[in-house]
Amino acid sequence: MGRRQVPHWYDGKMLAGWLVVPVVLGLSLALFRPLLERAPTVEANEVMLASPAPIDGKRAYGYLKQICEIGPRTAGSEANTRQRKLVRDHFAKKGAKVREQPFRAVHPVTGEPLVMANLIGSWNPERLSRVVIGAHYDTRPHPDQEVDPNRHKLPFIGANDGASGVALLMEFANHLTDLETPWGVDLVLFDGEELVFGNDPKVGDYFLGSEEFARVYNDLVEGGRTRMRYAYGFVLDMVGGRNLQINQEPNSVRAAPDLVREVWAVARSLGARSFRPQRGREVLDDHLALNRAGIPTIDVIDFDYPYWHKADDLPENCSAESLAEVGRVVTAWLALPRRRARR
Repeated sequence: MGRRQVPHWYDGKMLAGWLVVPVVLGLSLALFRPLLERAPTVEANEVMLASPAPIDGKRAYGYLKQICEIGPRTAGSEANTRQRKLVRDHFAKKGAKVREQPFRAVHPVTGEPLVMANLIGSWNPERLSRVVIGAHYDTRPHPDQEVDPNRHKLPFIGANDGASGVALLMEFANHLTDLETPWGVDLVLFDGEELVFGNDPKVGDYFLGSEEFARVYNDLVEGGRTRMRYAYGFVLDMVGGRNLQINQEPNSVRAAPDLVREVWAVARSLGARSFRPQRGREVLDDHLALNRAGIPTIDVIDFDYPYWHKADDLPENCSAESLAEVGRVVTAWLALPRRRARR
């Protein structure tokens, strides 16, 4: 997870970028306003009808361990490619239409070109009203939050910060063919979320994959080359830690207040106690690029995970129960009855 809470330290580039987010987000929302007003809605009393998919937390945790066994999975690496193939094959086996979205970047240290790719698995691809659920699948190059220089040199496995979101998408894939939902659903793995070396000075960039995904979507919409629209989006980040605590992220509340309200209402109806009805810290994450593209998107994240960017972000510090609870809430929201859905 390459993002930082706000306010906090950043370099000048990140600060300048953050200052323009409200302006760009406002312009994007204005551009897409007619589309958003046509998005299906749900009445408050219908939240009680939410019926989650039979999410298997142990199986999701097994996926998490399988991913971590690959080792560190930095953007552009062979291990990163192996992970993408693992998920691509899984999505295809579970009935998705799968495609990759390649793009290029430059390694921030060596200057070498990097070939990177987002992975998109689509269920019910013929549906015009869609929901995108994304997670980044790269890991940070080093456990930069370690104070001890020797521990800073240890591998960063990223069990929660990376693998947990991917594992949950893999678990969703087991259910989307049979899930009764009015939406078309795209599960997306974002590459290059944190191709960053060090903190001070920071060398590298964040959110490369989500920005590419948003750029392509914008080009299709503005060029009139698709009738498909994303009505809502989710970013799942650090959703597998023990003692999970998911607060309402402020940027999500501002950009997608209806979605926040519905998701936390669903969580309350399911007794999902990890979804806490209070504001958390502002977070820079992949949801910002999607919101700038006019997709009301929330960041489902536990930013109080004690092993954030540390060498002990390992499977034993994650929980099958946490994965299951997040999975139940998201799939129950997907199954809510809707009106005016465009098919």
